[in-house]
Amino acid sequence: MTTASEPARSVSLKDLASIYFWIGISSFGGGLVSWVHREAVERRKWLRDQEFLSGLALSQILPGPTMVNMTIYLGIQMRGALGAVVSWSSLVLPPSVAIVLIYLLYLQVQGVAVVHFALDGVAATAVGLNIATGVRVARRSRHLPALMVAAGVFAAVALLRWPMLWVVMGAAPISLALAWRRNPGA
Repeated sequence: MTTASEPARSVSLKDLASIYFWIGISSFGGGLVSWVHREAVERRKWLRDQEFLSGLALSQILPGPTMVNMTIYLGIQMRGALGAVVSWSSLVLPPSVAIVLIYLLYLQVQGVAVVHFALDGVAATAVGLNIATGVRVARRSRHLPALMVAAGVFAAVALLRWPMLWVVMGAAPISLALAWRRNPGA
């Protein structure tokens, strides 16, 4: 049995497929990070917060969609290459079919105002989920310099509207130095 500080590593392919199928088919507008964090870190204890955030950071700097990269990262961590393929296909294929079907329906109702109000509500929900995940992780963090970097990046991008590329290029070396200083042997 694993403790809260030891993530499980013997995850079945069926569990990976099931979780990513439901996340992929029911997530709208970018709320995937929150859902994956809740499932992999909070509910199932597959990863610790730091492992999740490391995978998320890596997923954001690699080419391609962040959550697809994160899905592959988690699949590899849990079950190797086969886990990555199962996780990826479960996340991407079912919603891809659903998107085609929904788009065909949307073409029939695109002039109806209530459809646009519903889509605005879904987008607001996704933003709220992402903010909630950030707040939850920040509450558990005991590393004040990392929290200060995160707050600075948020302020620079969201409030000051600085270009994200320049903010990341400035914050990355600071974050790396702080991580190295905290764990010099890693």
